[in-house]
Amino acid sequence: MNNASSTGYGFGSPTSTESGTLQLIPTPSTSRASSINQSSSTNIPFGPLNLTPLSTTSWRQPYPSVGQFAMADSEEVVAAGPNGLFYFWRVRDHAATPWSESRPFPSVRVTLNELTVSGLALYSRHDSQQRSRLYLYCVSGGVLYSFYLADKNNSSFLPDTSPPLAGCRVTGKPTVVRSSKPFDSSDRWSLVVPCQSGGLLHTSATDSRSYNNSVSTEWEAIDHLATDLGIISAVSVTAVHNSTSCSAGDETELVAVCISRGQLNVVQGSFRLDSYPPRWKWEGKTSTRILHPGEVTGNPVLITNGKIRETQLDLLVPSAEGGIFHFVRTQSAPNDWHMIGRVAFPQNIPPASCLSFHSRPDTYGKRELYALVQIGGRLYHVKTTSNQFPWYNARLNPIVQPGPFVE
Repeated sequence: MNNASSTGYGFGSPTSTESGTLQLIPTPSTSRASSINQSSSTNIPFGPLNLTPLSTTSWRQPYPSVGQFAMADSEEVVAAGPNGLFYFWRVRDHAATPWSESRPFPSVRVTLNELTVSGLALYSRHDSQQRSRLYLYCVSGGVLYSFYLADKNNSSFLPDTSPPLAGCRVTGKPTVVRSSKPFDSSDRWSLVVPCQSGGLLHTSATDSRSYNNSVSTEWEAIDHLATDLGIISAVSVTAVHNSTSCSAGDETELVAVCISRGQLNVVQGSFRLDSYPPRWKWEGKTSTRILHPGEVTGNPVLITNGKIRETQLDLLVPSAEGGIFHFVRTQSAPNDWHMIGRVAFPQNIPPASCLSFHSRPDTYGKRELYALVQIGGRLYHVKTTSNQFPWYNARLNPIVQPGPFVE
């Protein structure tokens, strides 16, 4: 350690010699290093960092073509593709709100694809412990098939071993809605499906949990109604609650709009618990035909504003001539459906075959309608505010593949 030099150099660096002892190798002094760094720093590149979005079309598979589909209010989607049913959803807790990768359904004995499925319906619910559960109802070949998803992060849809309407012949597009009051302790939902021989079939259900924590669904007896309308191709139903109270005098009414021979008809009536035998029953009756120019196609969608005693219903349905008819029914005139107008599609876009609308508050506290629309085998996203200028600046945005999505 006595061989360190101090003539023009700073501290040395230790290294090993052939004898195994350490010695200090002289290194340039700080002043000389600074002059070298200053002379070479002009050649070092520097600058700001920029984030460049990448196109996902070159390295991500696009979604397959779509026939029938259904979307829950959580923007979870099940669609019938050429190779079967598949499932994807909007990732809302990501800044870019991307659409997820698609997941195929498990194999079943029958073929459920875009050619065989006539309609799908989704219902999302949470149990007392806030665990989510998603139910799918699928019509194909005159039979109603049922699936459920207990955890979208760790599993796929599972077939229901005891589906509703077993033994009934059904057709068209089904619909499902929560029919219990907003603050009821139990969650009851109603399923309405067009009957193959005409009219509508209705049943309702609630989940029960057994001692081993397994969940079973209990379905009520079937109501067959609106047979005077003949064959119905599609139906949408919503629940109108007169009050949040649980007193016996309060009433829940189920309002359905269905398509029969290209025309819109309303079926409505009270939904109540019969005393004997004790069961939930919908006393629906055909009440009104909704007037509109030309014919409608695809499926209708009913949306409530969620208010008690001031319930407004929005009705949206594809026009056979292209675009979407938009109607409104107010609380003060429950038998009048006022057409806002026909929402025209851009030029050369064919009529829609299937649509799914929901509502939510927007960033300004107003009510926003958002939807997926199936046109020519492709899904489009659209949204609009519910105010005096609905559909202002609304756009059809195609959903091509998983990844970030700008509305």
